[in-house]
Amino acid sequence: MTNRKINKELEGVYKERKKWNGGKGPLTKSVVKQRELVLIKQNILYRIEDAKLPGDKGEESFNLALYKIINDYLKTISEIYVKRRDNAIQTSN
Repeated sequence: MTNRKINKELEGVYKERKKWNGGKGPLTKSVVKQRELVLIKQNILYRIEDAKLPGDKGEESFNLALYKIINDYLKTISEIYVKRRDNAIQTSN
């Protein structure tokens, strides 16, 4: 993963975290889980960046694998959340 790609992904994380301000009411367990995973994703991106500096390929590869797992899981739960929301909207109409 290039530094440019890391920075682009981090910008996405920062934008996501900005949306969290001003939440109304208590958060559902799924929202808390999703936010937790976003924070883990951010941390892993920092660890990839740190591993690139001394050229630690093993650490970089390990964190890249973790990043892929977390990112894929985030996409999956986001899709599930959207489907549930859409079903709830259709049911209420």
